[in-house]
Amino acid sequence: MRFGFLKLAAVFLSGSLLAMGASAAGKPITIGFAIAQSGWLQNYDAAPFRAAVMKIEEINKAGGLLGREVQYRVIDTKTERERSASAGAELVQSGVDMLVVSCDYDFGAPAALAAQKAKIISMSLCAADPKMGVQGVGNYAFTANSAAQSEGIAIAEYAQQKMGLKTAYVLEDASIEYNKSACAGFRAAWIKGGGKESIVGNDVFRNDDPSIAAQITRLQRADPQPDAVFICSYTPGGASAIRQLRAAGIDTPILANTAMVDNYWLNAAPGLKDFYLPAFMSLYGDDPRPEMNKFVQDFKIRWGEPPVSSYSVLGYSLIEQWAHAVAEAKSTDSDKTLAVMNSYRDQPFLVGPTSYTKDLHIQVNRPWLIMTVKDGSFHAVEMYRNRFTPDLKLLFRVGA
Repeated sequence: MRFGFLKLAAVFLSGSLLAMGASAAGKPITIGFAIAQSGWLQNYDAAPFRAAVMKIEEINKAGGLLGREVQYRVIDTKTERERSASAGAELVQSGVDMLVVSCDYDFGAPAALAAQKAKIISMSLCAADPKMGVQGVGNYAFTANSAAQSEGIAIAEYAQQKMGLKTAYVLEDASIEYNKSACAGFRAAWIKGGGKESIVGNDVFRNDDPSIAAQITRLQRADPQPDAVFICSYTPGGASAIRQLRAAGIDTPILANTAMVDNYWLNAAPGLKDFYLPAFMSLYGDDPRPEMNKFVQDFKIRWGEPPVSSYSVLGYSLIEQWAHAVAEAKSTDSDKTLAVMNSYRDQPFLVGPTSYTKDLHIQVNRPWLIMTVKDGSFHAVEMYRNRFTPDLKLLFRVGA
């Protein structure tokens, strides 16, 4: 399953692009993008990339960054780890000032490692595994996203405290690290709120499994039957698993991680309801924050269509965060901008309050928008900020 919405000109692939309107003085500032423009990861990379372009164009229209025009260059990694590494190396060698990499640690880290070696700041569009940072790549690596553990924690706390659910069954897609981290966060928070016995079962599957019939059979035999099922996965396999759960007559609430957000996949699970997850924003005009609804309208004006992925706001805010640091440091020097970024404490950006330290380059308790599915669409429920903050042991699944 693919969004099929990336309509960028072929010139994006051939070299540097200059956004219009800036009155540049001196050498342009260059941002490299080693991201997936094809393959399954395009589903997650494409929308935040478009939003990043929007922010670059806004900066240039306002006079540039440090009075210099911002240009960007894109290389398609094709959702391949080897191409991620070569694309990152090529962009670093070309002299980029900052490198943007894919939405997943497994596929973004190879490019980020090239930037780390050259002491250039890299930022993932939306990787949620905490290893996309100091511990997994190096001190120059960041991600615009929150830790997957906080996704699991937020929906676990919300389900227990706001929905009154007592027991859960966990279905873990073991295909990538992100899913494992989301499930680890969920288990930790659920047990913290209800004790070990409140998780009545755990099972695993893989994203490319054509059937989870065996897992469903084991779920149906659980005693007691759970109040909810938590599934940590991503499309297309996550959508298939959800459809199979409902087709098997399992009508308890399904809780999920953020990768399962947005309407583009709902036709794979017709009539879905009682489905809840934490999201960055709503694309459907009902976000409680006016600035998010304005972002959607601005995106539609720029690209001729609204974003189909709420991950888009992370791309916009990624550029916002780095540009703010450059402006504060009055330099694109990585060590100087790094010092500014490491000082962020609930710094207000479009995506929400943002904090970094020298040891942690991912968010752990940024507020979430809880969303549900009803009448064939996602709908905003309310904002929720997790109370339980994951420590380093949970973030890196030590002993998990």
